[in-house]
Amino acid sequence: MSTARAALQVAWLLAVRPEGIRADHVAETLGKSVSTAYNLLASLCEEGVATHHSGGVYRLAPAFRDTVSSGAPSGAPELHDLAGLVSDLLARTHKRSYLAVVRAGELHVVLERGLQGMPKLPGLNVRIGDTAHALALGKVVLALAGPEVLDRYLRNPGLRRFTAHTITDPAALRAELAEARRRGFTVEREEFDEDFCCIAAPVRDARGRFLAVIGISMSRRAFEDEHELLAESVLEVASVAPAAPAVPANVAPLRAAAASKTRAFQASAETRTVLDPPRSGGLASPYGTTRAVSAACARNPLSASAAARSERRCRP
Repeated sequence: MSTARAALQVAWLLAVRPEGIRADHVAETLGKSVSTAYNLLASLCEEGVATHHSGGVYRLAPAFRDTVSSGAPSGAPELHDLAGLVSDLLARTHKRSYLAVVRAGELHVVLERGLQGMPKLPGLNVRIGDTAHALALGKVVLALAGPEVLDRYLRNPGLRRFTAHTITDPAALRAELAEARRRGFTVEREEFDEDFCCIAAPVRDARGRFLAVIGISMSRRAFEDEHELLAESVLEVASVAPAAPAVPANVAPLRAAAASKTRAFQASAETRTVLDPPRSGGLASPYGTTRAVSAACARNPLSASAAARSERRCRP
């Protein structure tokens, strides 16, 4: 009961502080240790009550606030069903693991797990907008989208460069997306921040409907040494459908993936209601500007020649 009471107290703190709170403030207010405060906040994030932002700030999750105020379900995938996939991914890969879902036309990072000492991807925001072409999580979403979403993104805001390795050529971007759809996962290699690489894949329910994206981040050296096995692990975890998940109202069914080891993406116009809702022109940025998600720089870890070409391209 004491833990439940403390969790409710933290939820109230989040509700009255829309600008967000930090773990040290929670600890001071509740008379708890900072580690206990972190555990309470992490539990609320796992249940979709709170979200973790850069700088160690926690805020009440928009979907939870909307549900409380309206009394209607938010329509987001059940994090309780999906959180186990992130834990499994962390245990199997020993890499910081992430879960992202599409909400109201935006991709949101709703869960992140890692062990002490695991570096965090610098500058990663909860909402992925015009940074998505440099993030593996965002690339998965665009790989599932129709071609009109990519066309819109290329026009505005375009392919912003974050590092020397960020892909900025539209033709190369289209080729990367085609390759990602073929093999079933996306990667980024120092495209958003130096010495950080990521691998991501989509999660579907038992009927093949898109639910979320899972991914891992690692150093460049770890990527070079382990990317083949890591990609296999991400695909295997992503292929485990949650048991009887609640189907979000705003998630359109995707065609079932072919029975193959890689569970290749299904590029389909049926994803339009997920990624391009009628009330917006695409995925919105954190600032409310209409933007679609992009993707970039996926490499085929199963091909030695392709890996060599990728190494030459990404070498400073």
